[in-house]
Amino acid sequence: MKKCIFIFEIISLFSLGATNSLRISDMRSGAMGGNGVTLSYLFNPAMLEFSTGSVLSIDYFNRYAIKELGTIQGGFQYPNSYLSTGVQIVSFGYEQYRENLARVAFSKRLNAQWALGISFQYAWIQSELYEESPSRLSTDIGMVYSPVENLLIAVSMRDLPSIRLSVKDRSINNFQLYNVDFGIHWYVLNNLLITGYVGIEENIQVQGGFGMEYYVWDYFALRGGIQAHPFLPSFGAGFRWQRFGVDVMAIWHTTLGISSGIGLSYSF
Repeated sequence: MKKCIFIFEIISLFSLGATNSLRISDMRSGAMGGNGVTLSYLFNPAMLEFSTGSVLSIDYFNRYAIKELGTIQGGFQYPNSYLSTGVQIVSFGYEQYRENLARVAFSKRLNAQWALGISFQYAWIQSELYEESPSRLSTDIGMVYSPVENLLIAVSMRDLPSIRLSVKDRSINNFQLYNVDFGIHWYVLNNLLITGYVGIEENIQVQGGFGMEYYVWDYFALRGGIQAHPFLPSFGAGFRWQRFGVDVMAIWHTTLGISSGIGLSYSF
């Protein structure tokens, strides 16, 4: 029980520091300053329209080398001309405290320049610290605009609206509330991508970041970026071989140390 309370206190510190345990980006966008709004459909459902094909993926992200602070997520995305679809399952924590999220996303390209997306997610907590399991239903809405080739501008509203379920004790506040992100990414060259974003949370806390990706070879990419508030430098790499992909990343916190992650994907 003491270990459970200790880990719970660390998780509470994450909440105060604007960290969302269930909203980790894929390893690619995480290495590039966390700009999920133009790179990941977990942060912007409209990004389903910009997937090059169907993808089955699994990611694992570990914070500060503490196994109890690991997040694992699996997903499947299926873009098509009628209604693109994505499904994700996310789990964070350990036996005595675990946060879970199930999500389904849909998107539609309106024309050559505009795409819209919406997702629905159900999140719940399993913990021996609570007599009941706190849970929440929420909706994400995203939009992407491509004014010219190789340039994307996006906005995403996450967890808005949001409805809390099965919680009588209103002091339980583990689920972060809504967030609005604005982002951009631009292929300056065929092998060089630059990204940036700014986000505002419910408590008017502003976040932001930028990143870069450079393909050294057709099958190997180097990535780097910086997030602000808190200051988090990040870096990573990606490797592609036929239909398989491997992505790794690391994020450095000036006080707590390094968090790392790995993602595997299969395209078909």
